[in-house]
Amino acid sequence: MENVVNTIKASTGGIFTVLTSVIGLLVLAQVVFGEAAGMNVIANLQSIVNGFVGEGASLAGLITLLLIVGVLQKQDQS
Repeated sequence: MENVVNTIKASTGGIFTVLTSVIGLLVLAQVVFGEAAGMNVIANLQSIVNGFVGEGASLAGLITLLLIVGVLQKQDQS
């Protein structure tokens, strides 16, 4: 049973690493190519963050944002 849990943890960690790398590459592509990149990744990320801390945001949204940042930093270190 422990092997199954370790395999699932390793798999999800690998998927998370790939997805965060893809997001970074998409942001870099938009910075380099601008509108020719085909999608507006930076504006999408800004709208997500504005949902947490922008107009009409609540304390719960800010706490959620801090938790997400904490989880992302913890995943990067391990």
